[in-house]
Amino acid sequence: MELSGFIEMSKNFKSGMTSDYKEMIFVKFDNKVYIMITSVGDVIMPFEELMKHKYLKTYYELSLMAIGKPNIDKDYYGTENPDYIPKKYEICHYMYVDVIYIVKNSLTSIREAKKGNSYQLFNLKKLNKMNVSSAEKIAAFKRNYKVKYGFEYENFEDRATTFNTLVNGL
Repeated sequence: MELSGFIEMSKNFKSGMTSDYKEMIFVKFDNKVYIMITSVGDVIMPFEELMKHKYLKTYYELSLMAIGKPNIDKDYYGTENPDYIPKKYEICHYMYVDVIYIVKNSLTSIREAKKGNSYQLFNLKKLNKMNVSSAEKIAAFKRNYKVKYGFEYENFEDRATTFNTLVNGL
């Protein structure tokens, strides 16, 4: 089982306000992946199908880079201990998921990668026992994703290259 996430956000560091927040959480069980995306919804799809989706695959692969990395910025994890590593829970429990943050300074447009955590509630046993979502639900999830984040498609290769460079620099 793998739990990982990718969060992209803009932040005005002068006012402390956050905007343009997108959170993607991935939970991989064997040959299926539970995906939850802010303002899109959630779905369980076959791992092979995730790997065929150009955009989701990229974010999934970026999220995997968070697993096991130490927390480097106290503003992006929910504990006072910078060496905290989330436990792998086997029961329904609130937990921290290792997450890569891409934080864009809304005043300067400069982006930085951060390693942090996202506080989530999962019933992992229930998720593991669930079947892959229906073809209709998967198609609706992909449509919702395109409606919400389709604007990214235009310059996605540039964005992906930038994100990979930032994350590899951690």
